[in-house]
Amino acid sequence: MIKKISVLLVAVLFVSSLSLAQTTGLFKKGGLYITPQIGFNSLSIPIGASVEYGLTENIGIGGTVTTWGWNADPYGKYRIIIVSAEALYHLTNLKLDKIDLYGGAGLGFGINSFSFNSGWSSDYWSPGGSGLDLGIIIGGRYYFSPKIAVSLRIMNSLIGNWSTVGAALGVTFVVK
Repeated sequence: MIKKISVLLVAVLFVSSLSLAQTTGLFKKGGLYITPQIGFNSLSIPIGASVEYGLTENIGIGGTVTTWGWNADPYGKYRIIIVSAEALYHLTNLKLDKIDLYGGAGLGFGINSFSFNSGWSSDYWSPGGSGLDLGIIIGGRYYFSPKIAVSLRIMNSLIGNWSTVGAALGVTFVVK
């Protein structure tokens, strides 16, 4: 766990060093937003990162990579990685000071790996498999400065082997 947190911290420092361009901070066309995040769901504590590009003044496209794992005693251990492409609509017309609200959808692929504990095999229990994931996203960012915001996303997977409701808290860096 310490190794994962260290890697995430290094990534945050690297991304913050890239944030050199002057920006207005709120969502805009041509903007590039990178968000390392930690999540909360009914299974585990996921970690990951998302990137978003402002296609128009209201529409962003991008993707998220998230991973998490947990013990499924007495059978073994899960590790799941979900890679998704996302389209988000930002409510820029609300003209909220320092706040960027958005909603959208993501289509991804969940990669499941499972390692059985000694004495157990798939003859006793099936851990599930990898597959498509389709979900909805609502979220928002609160900007502390033109280049840094705190982000909260709530996701609900509608279709997929790992359908769950979860949230992710992160720090968004405006790179461009």
